[in-house]
Amino acid sequence: MFPKDFRTRLVIGTALWIIVGQSVSGFVLASLLRGAVTSQFDHDLSDHTQELAALVHIDEQLAPVVKRDMSDPRFLPTGSGLYWQVQLQNGKTLRSPSLQDAQFLPGGPEMESSQPILVEGPTGPMRLMRKLIHLNHLSEPVDIRVGVDERLIDQEMVRFNLALAASLGILGLGLFGAAYAQITFGQRPITYVRHAIAAARSGRTYQLPDDLPAEVQPLVKELNTIFTANLDMVERARVLAGSFAHALKMPLAILMEEARQLEQRGHAEAAKVLFEQCSRMKLLIDYQTARARASARANVGASSRPAPIIRDVIDACLRLHGDGQKTFAFDGPSDLVATCDPSDLTDIIGNLVDNAAKWSRQHVLVTLVDLGDIVQIAVEDDGRGIPVEQRQAVFGVGIRLDEEKPGTGLGLAISHDLVSLYGGRLWIERSRHNGAAVKFTLSKGVLAS
Repeated sequence: MFPKDFRTRLVIGTALWIIVGQSVSGFVLASLLRGAVTSQFDHDLSDHTQELAALVHIDEQLAPVVKRDMSDPRFLPTGSGLYWQVQLQNGKTLRSPSLQDAQFLPGGPEMESSQPILVEGPTGPMRLMRKLIHLNHLSEPVDIRVGVDERLIDQEMVRFNLALAASLGILGLGLFGAAYAQITFGQRPITYVRHAIAAARSGRTYQLPDDLPAEVQPLVKELNTIFTANLDMVERARVLAGSFAHALKMPLAILMEEARQLEQRGHAEAAKVLFEQCSRMKLLIDYQTARARASARANVGASSRPAPIIRDVIDACLRLHGDGQKTFAFDGPSDLVATCDPSDLTDIIGNLVDNAAKWSRQHVLVTLVDLGDIVQIAVEDDGRGIPVEQRQAVFGVGIRLDEEKPGTGLGLAISHDLVSLYGGRLWIERSRHNGAAVKFTLSKGVLAS
């Protein structure tokens, strides 16, 4: 499948076009070069034919002789690829030293031609030029033939093609490097926007800067408009949730007072029903109000260091459970940053540590671990633990495993929802001390400078 990454697609597309363009250019140039080389060989054959015709004469025995060696030394070595032959009608023949004893040049066309033709020579394909000359003391023409092996042209083309391939390869690498640099440089505005959005998401800013490149300014303006509208919408939702909760508290207070009066008049069962329903409504109002506040902060984007918050929570629990029978410990780096508002992270860790303190026998351990792109926080105790079948149910609103223990049943529910709002995950395992280990993860963040 074609990659979805925009830069990769551009690079691959550019590379393909360069390869295709270079291949077509190489083929065309190689064809043109072969034509030029062949034309040069044909011109040399014509010159050699003219030279040989000027050197040939007939001796007293009516045999062909040449006055001197040909000017091109390649006619001398055996099998050099360049040959000549002079033949008379009486069958007497004179050949160049480059032809072996049993080799003769083919006849070719019946009539002489001004252009060489391709024939099958004594050593393979060759280009042959034939010329008929008339000497004064002979009644029949003298047949002059000069040929060159195609392999000599192929050898020349190999050298040309190697040089051409090297040149086109270097040119292709240069074009690819220039195209890659241009693509990378051209994508810088998008990279700037991505970094600016990441800064807004981490809480370092609530608007994208105006000094981004002009190419992305229209996009920046639209994104800033969306950010502003989103913040306004979240703020209105938070205010509406708070107003709604405040408006319900007065009717609830009146109903609670009516329940007390019913109880005083001896209607205990009716009063109990009213008390239970009013308590549940108050529980739900408190839960949704806390969730609305957290949702507003999570949508804005914020970061905090968990280590100091964990230490503050442990100090508070030491004062709250300061009977000296329980110990609290923390293990983890101090410089890790998580994408979570400090107030929300305090609520999450505070709820989990408070629950662990209630259920533990002696020890509560909080650990902070760096897992690459995420941060994991675990709160462990040495209590009786939570059965596997109840580990998901305890995240429900108002769920309490032991009614004798103090609490509202909101702590785990609120912590679970807060972690989810920040894109993390919260779950329960068995601790190293056979108690409960409540763990959650958050993405790494960056603190505003």
